[in-house]
Amino acid sequence: MTSRSRCQPWDVSSFFTQTLNLEVATVKLEIWDTAGQEKYHSVCHLYYRGAHAALLVYDITNKETLNRAKLWLRDLEKEFLPDEIVIALVGNKMDLAAEREVNTEDGEEFARTKDLLFMETSAKSNHQVNDIFMAIAQKLLQWEQEKASTPSQHGKSTVSLGESGVRTACCRL
Repeated sequence: MTSRSRCQPWDVSSFFTQTLNLEVATVKLEIWDTAGQEKYHSVCHLYYRGAHAALLVYDITNKETLNRAKLWLRDLEKEFLPDEIVIALVGNKMDLAAEREVNTEDGEEFARTKDLLFMETSAKSNHQVNDIFMAIAQKLLQWEQEKASTPSQHGKSTVSLGESGVRTACCRL
């Protein structure tokens, strides 16, 4: 019997890619979904190392999941400076709005105070799921355009997304 010293891609609950065709660019998102499982919390930094974006998804019918999203955010804040990663707070399960424990305003307020993108979605009905990915891609492109128009220390413009696309870490709660 052997143990692994680091996480492997097959350890995550789900991995998939999504390609978004925007007017100015095509963005390929590589999405690692840990489903917020506690067993991934201590090693999640291995998944989001080098990431350009992260989605912190909580269940609007379970207030505790918003509290856990706040803990995941603290981990991200230890790894990244504010302008290094786009972070979105996502309230999921809008299809169960009648069972809501987290008010939209609570999610919006927390996201506003931490300068996060915010959206409520339903993975089940696909309500605003594509919209949150588009918002992230647009924010990343905006950042890259701002960086490209600002000369670096060596007098050259820089763009760091590269041809391989954008790697997005996703931790669902």
